[in-house]
Amino acid sequence: MNGNKVVTKCCICGREKTDQGWQYTFPANEPKNVYSHGFCSACYDVEVMKAKMRLAMPAMAVLR
Repeated sequence: MNGNKVVTKCCICGREKTDQGWQYTFPANEPKNVYSHGFCSACYDVEVMKAKMRLAMPAMAVLR
């Protein structure tokens, strides 16, 4: 990618993946940075739990 650095950023909380894990960072005005978005481990766990709850809701409504 022409020497560009790919930075992975959480699409929920905005933390960036670094060698030390997911961290909040100061914006770097580096024009060579290319951003890719995904989920940090904490936000991923929360989103999976929310999805499981949504899937369980119709079953809970039938039980009433």
